[in-house]
Amino acid sequence: MKEAEHRVAFWRGHWKAWAESGTSQQAYCARAGVTYAAFRYWRKRANTEPSATTPAFVPVVVEPPATAVPAPPKGGTGLEIRLPFGRTVVVAPDFDEAVLARVIRALEQIPC
Repeated sequence: MKEAEHRVAFWRGHWKAWAESGTSQQAYCARAGVTYAAFRYWRKRANTEPSATTPAFVPVVVEPPATAVPAPPKGGTGLEIRLPFGRTVVVAPDFDEAVLARVIRALEQIPC
């Protein structure tokens, strides 16, 4: 075990004893004969440094989103636009051209 790990183990004992004491940190340190500055320094350092048991990398599984594909428009000459990343726009036969133009402009601005 490295020196820093020994120190953290030492301080963990003090942190546990302090939590169980019901006193302030300063009062505990005075009673236990340790400096309040060291108590806080090692507590902060132990909370910011990764421990030996903390993995540096965690496996991540990326799955495609579970979205339903809309049904094509019924009984007509509607249109279906399939976009990257699983996006689909279904346009009914009686679509409003101005609305479709705004939708396309909006979709072009969405980062992939």
